Amino acid sequence: MAAKTGYRTRAQEELLAYLQSTPGVHHSAAELKEHFENEGSAIGTATIYRQLERFVDEGRVKKYIIGPGESACYAFENEAQGCSSHFHCKCRQCGRLIHLDCDELREIQAHLLEHHGFEWDAGKTVFTGFAASAARHESKA
Repeated sequence: MAAKTGYRTRAQEELLAYLQSTPGVHHSAAELKEHFENEGSAIGTATIYRQLERFVDEGRVKKYIIGPGESACYAFENEAQGCSSHFHCKCRQCGRLIHLDCDELREIQAHLLEHHGFEWDAGKTVFTGFAASAARHESKA
């Protein structure tokens, strides 16, 4: 039983260290599993999910669910770059989530509040479409 606890601790440390080394980058559990397999440190899918949820509960990691039927993604974020203060764009082709700080959108956000009594939650707002890099890649195919 003690060996199992040690493994869980090692997996937790490896997972947290990797997330901290990629602040603001959104990872699915499947991507994390693949990363650790490629690094030669196999961490089970259930362990990854369990540890991610623990990190979310502790406030160390943010969990994002972009849309119905899509996998959740997780990101380590320091307070200075918190996702609650900016918008996001999600590429429907490559799946990339882009952080978007945009003064024009902030003006629309202020307008909605002032003139329509609606408070737009930037951190939960996700625009979907196609990233320019994905569109270029598709046109070359």
